[in-house]
Amino acid sequence: MNTMLKWNNAFNRLFTISLVVGRHVEAFNNVVKPATLGPSFAVVSPLNCRHLTSNQSSKVNQNYYPTFSPRRSHHAKSKISYLRMNSSAHSIEKPLRKGLVTIASTSSLVLIDVAFRRLLKSLSISFPSSLAGCGALLTTMLITNAVKEEWGDYIYGLLAPGAALLARWLPVFFVPSLVTLPLAESLGSSVEILKVAGTIIAGFFFTLFTTAYSIIGVRKLTSGDKKSVPEPEPITSDGMVSLAPPTKAFTDSTFQFLSASAVIGGLASILASRGDMSPLVTTPLQALFMLFTTLSTFVFGARLPKSFTKLVHPLVTCTSLTWVIAKVTGMVTKSSFSSILRSYKASTLCPVHLGAGDLLLFMLGPAVVALACQMYDRKKLIKENIIEIGTAVTVSSVGGLFGTAAMVRSLGIKNPVLRLCMLSRNITSPLAMAIAGILGADVSLAVSMVVVTGLIGANFGASILDAVGIKDAVARGMGIGAAAHGLGTAAFANEEDAFPFAAISMALTASACTMLVSVPTIKNAVMKIALGI
Repeated sequence: MNTMLKWNNAFNRLFTISLVVGRHVEAFNNVVKPATLGPSFAVVSPLNCRHLTSNQSSKVNQNYYPTFSPRRSHHAKSKISYLRMNSSAHSIEKPLRKGLVTIASTSSLVLIDVAFRRLLKSLSISFPSSLAGCGALLTTMLITNAVKEEWGDYIYGLLAPGAALLARWLPVFFVPSLVTLPLAESLGSSVEILKVAGTIIAGFFFTLFTTAYSIIGVRKLTSGDKKSVPEPEPITSDGMVSLAPPTKAFTDSTFQFLSASAVIGGLASILASRGDMSPLVTTPLQALFMLFTTLSTFVFGARLPKSFTKLVHPLVTCTSLTWVIAKVTGMVTKSSFSSILRSYKASTLCPVHLGAGDLLLFMLGPAVVALACQMYDRKKLIKENIIEIGTAVTVSSVGGLFGTAAMVRSLGIKNPVLRLCMLSRNITSPLAMAIAGILGADVSLAVSMVVVTGLIGANFGASILDAVGIKDAVARGMGIGAAAHGLGTAAFANEEDAFPFAAISMALTASACTMLVSVPTIKNAVMKIALGI
């Protein structure tokens, strides 16, 4: 009898334990999913339910705190731990996924650029491979969009994250041409410098007004009253990125990482150099040091107050600080300033002899290819205003090249290299470098002319257009994009109607000018006017 009672009690206890365990398992299976709790679901508590509605908050409290019994309280804590782990996994997974998507997208643009470099080289075609890749990519997206809209948008969505990343870092890609400016040919006397400055200023006004007023004239002739309303939000692979200009500067973590990497790289480079190590070790270390130095100083300049960056562009800050650090590095390692600059841009992609500037210049190619995404994103605006845009691009490209050529000749600039450097003054830097290479001009000087022109447009472009009464958004955008390329375009980010046309003008004007000088007949005609031969 006693044995049966013992077995009965044991069975009852076992049954009670199984019920308790079953209730716990059922509660975990029925736990409220984190996505239903809103954006802040790391810990479910009365304080963290403030973002919920009153009904949602009461529901959460009922699920987790129905009574204050010890068993219920322990149960709630278990579910809170479960939610905390689940939300932590989600918070890690999303940035990781975003980073992988961006890397894959950027790599695709790099592969497209490399493929066209090799293709044109094998065919012995002297045409900028990056521009060829840009045109081919844009054509592909437009054709697939015409066949089935979703296909073109899908390709765009795959490449948009990489295009946004390259657009964000685009200015730093032509810092090497500014850093190596001390190695370039001298501008000459003060009179020559004044002539160069006069050409830049007069050329800016010439391109700005001829482009803007040509659009106003065309719109009057065609009685066009087209709306310049920007298109909807750009389509991306998962809605994470946009090709619109970033509204915030680089984050604190980005600046801290780049600065720390520059300090560590600098110490390693100096120790290797002072330790008489092989160039196979010192050269890559110095390249990494100068790379992180360039990136960190650019981020530093971009994070300065807007009142300062309006006067001193981050490119100027980055270049100046890079010069200072290069000078100090040369003093510590007992190397000359010029030797540091030569190693900064060694004009080779060999991993052993590669300089920091060579890597940054290499990324200009994919950045130009990525312009196809910007033009595809605004295809509707281009189609609706095709007459105005076509007229503006023709005026800005043909007028810019031949007008500038006539200007440098009439002012009597003595140095022929300077005359050729001026011809790409209003072209966005990646393609300005390509034009300078085609014409045989000094790339560093050409880029410096481009930067000065862009700074004039960024600081005074809107005020000048206001002063002469140009209010039409299409005319304002196309004018500033043609006259002051990327820097002027970025300054018009707050003008929602004009900004898309500025981006279109910048890309199409640069592409048209590059294609024009790639034609031998046009190239010879421009050089004949500029050089007077």
